Amino acid sequence: MKIGIVLGTMPITPLEFWVGVEKDNLVQLDDVLYAEAKIGNQKVKYYGVVQEVQKFLEGAQWVYDAYLATQGVIPINIAYVAKVSLTRVEPEIFIPPSPGDPVYRAEGEELEKALYYDQMKVKIPAGLSRSGQVIYLNYHFLDGTEGAHVSISGMSGVATKTSYALFLLYSILYHSNERRINAIIFNVKGKDLLWIDKKNKNLSQEDKEALRKLGMRPEPFKDVKFYVPPYPKDYSLPDSERQDEKVIPFYWSLREFAQEGLIKFMFVEEEETKSQVPYIVERIANKLYYLAKNSPEGRLLDSYGRDIESLQDLENRFTEAIEQAEAGSKELYKDWFGDASIQTARAFLRRFSRATSHVRRFIHPYQSSSIRWEENKVSVIDISGLHSIAQMFIVGAVLKKLFEEKEKRSSPFPKVFVVLDELNKYAPKDGWSPIKDVVLDIAERGRSLGIILIGAQQTASEIEKRVLANSAIKVVGRMDSSELLSKEYEFLTNNFRQRALILKKGSMILYQPDIPSPLMLKFPKPPWATRRQEVEEEIYVPEDFNNF
Repeated sequence: MKIGIVLGTMPITPLEFWVGVEKDNLVQLDDVLYAEAKIGNQKVKYYGVVQEVQKFLEGAQWVYDAYLATQGVIPINIAYVAKVSLTRVEPEIFIPPSPGDPVYRAEGEELEKALYYDQMKVKIPAGLSRSGQVIYLNYHFLDGTEGAHVSISGMSGVATKTSYALFLLYSILYHSNERRINAIIFNVKGKDLLWIDKKNKNLSQEDKEALRKLGMRPEPFKDVKFYVPPYPKDYSLPDSERQDEKVIPFYWSLREFAQEGLIKFMFVEEEETKSQVPYIVERIANKLYYLAKNSPEGRLLDSYGRDIESLQDLENRFTEAIEQAEAGSKELYKDWFGDASIQTARAFLRRFSRATSHVRRFIHPYQSSSIRWEENKVSVIDISGLHSIAQMFIVGAVLKKLFEEKEKRSSPFPKVFVVLDELNKYAPKDGWSPIKDVVLDIAERGRSLGIILIGAQQTASEIEKRVLANSAIKVVGRMDSSELLSKEYEFLTNNFRQRALILKKGSMILYQPDIPSPLMLKFPKPPWATRRQEVEEEIYVPEDFNNF
């Protein structure tokens, strides 16, 4: 459909041109257009995205000419022009089109060429454009074939970061032709993700139609298991508002705690990384590993053959060693703390005691209830409502175990997509922590192991640079103006930085390596419930009903 011509009143370059929009046609930001030109004996097509739209009075000179024109006093035309930034030239002859060359709206095959969809071997719907066309992601930049990882940034509460992360995961599970895919979702805020296997009774007809346009049925996630904290006084009971067979409490045995070096993830706050405490933590982690290796199956014995049955027992051993050292006997102290000063050991003990109060419910004397992510398509780990120390302990322990399991395999299958919000807390730009090391390993080596990170954060400027650098797909929601000035958003070319300030809920800016220009998209509300009140009542019909 022809919508106008290439203008000659403004400079035309091989990378951008202006279009004069013909009467009765509408062109808006983000529309995809193409111009046809004849260069020698070849027909060349210039594809691009509308980045600027203007209307003005041609021939007007004075302030009140617009008023006079509306009164019919002076004859003036309204100029309607659009600036197009090129995404592709076919064939690649980089000579500008000529004034007067026809410009068309890109649809069907022409749209696929303009946005390189024709070169994507596997496409995943990422949302809808402003004009209602499906926007695709190149799955090979998600699954590790050519790139991996997704970074989603935006203000808290208005950017819908978690909602888009789940939508993208839903689209991947729905459309990917790979059967061996699993997902681990950390539920960080509220209880929103404890109902994603239930239908949303408030889903509007408009959202249902949008989902169908994206090639999806309006259905919730399937094959989901929910892992929740155990009840503080009974490990067998899930501490959750949802209580059914899909909800399982998770915890580690004390022996696992020692074998896997989980004590490191009790010391992840910034103040601890700036002291000498990490040296003691590393020594004690090695000591506990040695004790677990030499203890009878299912038990943890100290160097004197005494059972350690809780974190409180472990704290008592540390206290005993320090008190003996202060009394003049340093044999037990050196066994635990080596040559560290007693002052540093006391600092370690204070931090360990504080962390124990938040972590103890996840450490069982003898038994464990692990997160078996391969048994279900989707595993939701609920860490909402927990203290920050407990949250970081769980995220670190789970990701470390996952990384080690995948390292032992010779194949990246099954691929695991990990959805983690508040990424700036786990991989901050400054400082060091054991959990940051794990996240960095996933960002840098996870692609080859089949671990894909879908990370969300309020501020990308506060994230470790290497995590962002390894994220092939970048998504931005509503942003704060000061945050947008940082270099982490340099991919927001043209007017996208300005537009990020006014984005509504459900609208995002998407950047992927295949397409030179970022794209604006919107995505429908989820077909799954985000709280108990949204759950659609399920009616059970006996199998024998049809026999009547």
